Amino acid sequence: MPLTFRSQPRISRAQFSRVLERYRSPCAAIAGECYDIICSYGLDPAVALGFFGHESVFGTRGVAVETLNWGNVRTPVRAERVTGTHPRSFAIFRSWQDGLRDWCERINERYINQRGLDTVDKAIPVYAPSSDGNNERRYIEHVNQLVNDWIAEDAKAPAQTAHALRDNLLLATFSSVGSQYRPDQAFHQYYLNELRAGRPLGNPLSEQRTVTVNGQAYVIQVFALDTIYAPVPRWNEIGRLSDLLRG
Repeated sequence: MPLTFRSQPRISRAQFSRVLERYRSPCAAIAGECYDIICSYGLDPAVALGFFGHESVFGTRGVAVETLNWGNVRTPVRAERVTGTHPRSFAIFRSWQDGLRDWCERINERYINQRGLDTVDKAIPVYAPSSDGNNERRYIEHVNQLVNDWIAEDAKAPAQTAHALRDNLLLATFSSVGSQYRPDQAFHQYYLNELRAGRPLGNPLSEQRTVTVNGQAYVIQVFALDTIYAPVPRWNEIGRLSDLLRG
């Protein structure tokens, strides 16, 4: 399906900010404002961001660094937004916000309303024609790829955030009793697996320690709801005190 300019936001405000921060864009600090500006014109922030990425790597390359020109346009829609013209013939805007507003109005008024160029595929041959040395097909493919990648990344973000939060809470929980959470360790993998299976151990009450019974060393750790143990060095043979009591 062709990528349209006008759409409900295809990516979240957080994803929009993540992209700008990742590339150390000068617009990272005003990401939320930029997102709102684009939405206020009924345009999709992901597509606007795709143009910004292709034109100047999000304001970090080329003349845009000096011109604050979101779309690397040569003439503004509204003259009052510019302070002059760059020696390379690009409009110099007063701010990134003004450069973005001008780009949004250009797409709405000159491309969609006047010419019916409502998709990236239709607009690029006019916006960045091959006669100006542009690779039209590459431009279209690049914007589409960027948008698709951001949509996919945005869909994964809640799960990634939840995992990071889980791990940080576990670190804090174990640390509160002088213990250390080690996600690569068999004991703590067992701890999580038992929790997921509906057999929680509860919060840790101690650090791991070693006891010796009839010449066999065991590593043990006490939790609020049970104590677990494993013979040294057979770390994966983990048992629960509650099972020994039932036996």
